[in-house]
Amino acid sequence: MDLVAASNQYGAFYVPAFTVKVDGLTLTHELQLAVPQVEVDKTLGGAAHFAFSVVNAYNQEKHEFETPGGQPVLDILKFGARVEIAVGYGDLRALTPILQGVITNLSTGFSESGTPELSVSGYDNLFPLTLGKRSHSWKDVTDSDVVNIIAKGYNLATDIVSTAEKHSQTEQNQESDLDFITKLAKRCHYEFYMTETNRLRFGPPRDSSNGVITLEWGNGLLNFKPEANLASQITKVKIIGWDPQTKQTIVGEATAGEESGKESSRRSGGETLRQIKNGDVVLELRQPVFTQAEARERAKAVLNDHAKTFLTGEAECVGLPGLMPDTNVLLDKLGTPFSKNYYVQSANHKVDSSGYRTRFKVKETTL
Repeated sequence: MDLVAASNQYGAFYVPAFTVKVDGLTLTHELQLAVPQVEVDKTLGGAAHFAFSVVNAYNQEKHEFETPGGQPVLDILKFGARVEIAVGYGDLRALTPILQGVITNLSTGFSESGTPELSVSGYDNLFPLTLGKRSHSWKDVTDSDVVNIIAKGYNLATDIVSTAEKHSQTEQNQESDLDFITKLAKRCHYEFYMTETNRLRFGPPRDSSNGVITLEWGNGLLNFKPEANLASQITKVKIIGWDPQTKQTIVGEATAGEESGKESSRRSGGETLRQIKNGDVVLELRQPVFTQAEARERAKAVLNDHAKTFLTGEAECVGLPGLMPDTNVLLDKLGTPFSKNYYVQSANHKVDSSGYRTRFKVKETTL
């Protein structure tokens, strides 16, 4: 999609708008509360964060925060209350839902002048997975099986892509469920997050598809700061394990050029480093792997982790509800090296009196 098509879809980007619902009630329309801004920060591998403010709700005579109808505001904006946020342009009924979550933080301030306002924030439905630490073990299961079991424990809908390798023993050792899923995702080069439809996504990065939108510098793309760095790049990974049954060493390898999402017409950081050094830079790791296939998958995951740090960047554009983590965006008019598809790692959507802007971070394997 180009910016013209996006403009047609989003009403020429006129009249930025948002809705915030708390336990099913729209704050601005049903409760008539003044909400001047909302912000949603979504990232891969973590709980998305939201924040909004409520102004002109303090009753000076009663010394209470109240709605125009007399309802106590803090009975509505209470800890654990369910929040739904949608953003976009124009008709409120046509806005794009981007987050469902719960309130976890309330703050205000009473000064000698002015009326206090409420600041409300929280996280999406991954928040419960961040609480507490636990230990558990599973036998003869895949990583995707374990994530599915954990998700069911929180009654989460899922979008889980099956992993192939069964592990004889999978251990969770005094970790939060979120940290544990992070570890599982890293070892098989998967991404996880809550989708806009409130599902736990656990699957390979969608880094090889076309960009959801094309943005040109000066035409939709307001600013972009890329950085390419060879410092942490490698050309080959060897994962070394031991097969206790055959008493033999297991070796899995992955080499530069196999990176996920690599554009065939461009060189990855590892390939560039190999050309400069005229040889390999090898990373050898000993890990508890028990099959050659498992060692190979671990090697590819480590290679990809390094590769995705080669080209990173931060950008800002007009507000685009469809620009989310685990999508690609084509950035153009940036010169030959930097005009390309980029994989979106995080996206921040903010609507306030200044309008609607989307800030996002990208990570790429090639230049």
